[in-house]
Amino acid sequence: MTAASTTALRIRRLLIFLPILVFLILLSSWFFGQPKNVQAALPDISLEALDGSAFPLTNEKKNLRLVELIYTRCPDVCPTTTVRMVQLQKRLMEENLMGNGIEFLTVTIDPVNDTPEVLQKYAQNIGIDPQGWVILRGDEETIKTVTRSLGFFANQTEDGFISHTTSTYLVDENNVVLRKFGMGEDFDPDEIYEELINLKQKG
Repeated sequence: MTAASTTALRIRRLLIFLPILVFLILLSSWFFGQPKNVQAALPDISLEALDGSAFPLTNEKKNLRLVELIYTRCPDVCPTTTVRMVQLQKRLMEENLMGNGIEFLTVTIDPVNDTPEVLQKYAQNIGIDPQGWVILRGDEETIKTVTRSLGFFANQTEDGFISHTTSTYLVDENNVVLRKFGMGEDFDPDEIYEELINLKQKG
């Protein structure tokens, strides 16, 4: 193999791995660049409810909140998580706690595609009851404020899907994250039900 062909081969290999390297560097800078002494919390901003009204994230009713960040085109963990949250919602409604001390928030991380109409259809198909459950969206910069505040990473891939953190968030009456739970198959409605009931009894 000539020196020229060896050099060309090295260049081709570099071009193949360069995008991966850049992504890893960006991910590392995002993760390690976060202030270590800042506790994850919902930011003091407003998002948009499905009826177009402003929904302040300020927790004036002092509810415990379970927050999921999803996008409706997600093929797996997002709809699975929402389905399991519906199961949890039904149990909490039996205890008269939905909207009465406990609130669910669903925030889309894909506001361009997740219009109010798309989100409404998603909610209907999965069986979300609006009692104590608010579905929210905002412009891209506002959503980034939410994800950064929670430590939630989301990145759109070349195929149009979104690679994202698989966490849901239990938030206290001051909007501070008390605990993180998984998404998809790692979201355990029974575990979270017990956690919520215990917190309400202590409160």
